[in-house]
Amino acid sequence: MKKILLIEDDVELARFLAWQLEQNNYQALVAHSGPEGLALLQAQRPDLILLDLMLPGMDGWEVLRAIRATSEIPVIIISALGAESDIVRGLEAGADDYLTKPFGPRQLLARVQAVLRRYESTTARGVYDNGRLYVNLITQEVRVDGRPVELTPTEFRLLSTLARFAGRPLTHDFLLREVWGEEHVQDRGYLNLYIWYLRQKIEPDPNHPLFIRTERGIGYRLVGPDELGTVE
Repeated sequence: MKKILLIEDDVELARFLAWQLEQNNYQALVAHSGPEGLALLQAQRPDLILLDLMLPGMDGWEVLRAIRATSEIPVIIISALGAESDIVRGLEAGADDYLTKPFGPRQLLARVQAVLRRYESTTARGVYDNGRLYVNLITQEVRVDGRPVELTPTEFRLLSTLARFAGRPLTHDFLLREVWGEEHVQDRGYLNLYIWYLRQKIEPDPNHPLFIRTERGIGYRLVGPDELGTVE
């Protein structure tokens, strides 16, 4: 049974969401403050965190920074803050998904299931495989429809970063830091150029990308391993 840590200060909402999770065979752990949530994270080692941003005292932004300082555990932000700038900030800070309140239980459960699948399928095996694109993060082997693809070291660093967080929109700044370093965080031309290089090598039709999707106003996303059949 997967453990879901819910950090939410609204007691009634937390109780309702916990009940919904438990009805769908998850073990719900509930914290009503940032410090309480971080303590449960260390003690219980949950599989995923649902994090509200507007927490008293230590807000959700601080909690997310504390989580990412020590762990890559999947985090879904659940917040009434729905502006594009808030969503970009959340993804830049390391969230795997962002769900704006109010939302329905089915929507929440679908997001939880999708993030868990993405995390487990790639992270656990060190392999990304959507049925057409195969990326081995350990051996650095890349294949498209069974055909080996040769990538430069920089191209592979970019693709492997996208693969490690497959299905999650990654901001321009995050990708630049991960691939080129902090000193190049403003150099979006590097990123756009190498995305173009990658698409020329791995996309069946580079002009209509199937694997590397542009997230308008945010950055780029590699489709989740089980998502390809739903991509238009």
